[in-house]
Amino acid sequence: MQDTIDDLLNLIQKAVDTGYPRIKLKVRHGWDIEVLEAVRSAFPDLVLHVDCNAGYDLKDDLEILRAFDRFNLAMIEQPLCYTDLIEHAELQRQIETPICLDESIKGPRDFLLALKIGACRVVNVKPGRVGGLHNAVQIHDMAYNAGIEAWVGGMLESGVGAGICAALATLPGFIYPADVFPSSRFYRQDITEPLIEQNENCCVVLSETPGVGFEPIPRLLDSATLHRQTFER
Repeated sequence: MQDTIDDLLNLIQKAVDTGYPRIKLKVRHGWDIEVLEAVRSAFPDLVLHVDCNAGYDLKDDLEILRAFDRFNLAMIEQPLCYTDLIEHAELQRQIETPICLDESIKGPRDFLLALKIGACRVVNVKPGRVGGLHNAVQIHDMAYNAGIEAWVGGMLESGVGAGICAALATLPGFIYPADVFPSSRFYRQDITEPLIEQNENCCVVLSETPGVGFEPIPRLLDSATLHRQTFER
């Protein structure tokens, strides 16, 4: 979200010029249909999806959510409250645009239930939200076997977490561009060696070493540490 639509259009143009393969717009009441009309007018062929951050209600906002179908969106991410799996299924039956669940999926069981009732056609997998890398791989496998599109989201991780997300995103079921950014996008000083970087195609450069491949630098990790606890057997 920006202060004005013109500011938003300028920011999108910079991203397009840089080569990013898709754009995610945050939307909310009062910053949705008018914004999408302006963006689609300026960028008719752009791969675009919206993230609602659970800001809409099925009963009160159905017509607005239906109106999103006009804009050829890749998906609508988390339109309703994270607890409303049943209402997401009801909404998906009433709109053409795929629903992507994010906050609703806190682990593999949540995704299993979402699949059973048809609550989504896309899933955003964040290792830090779903209980770690093992659970994230399980959800990937379930989505892949069910023909559900999946992608890897981010939670403003340091290079350690972002490296895990980048490695996860190489699995075959993750076919939509991930929310993994270079270290310089959010941090003046990241804590890993190497830093998370992108190549000329806006793809994250993966480490070729075993493991995560983005190791914390002890000196920088110490400088960012707020609390330390030691557990003894």
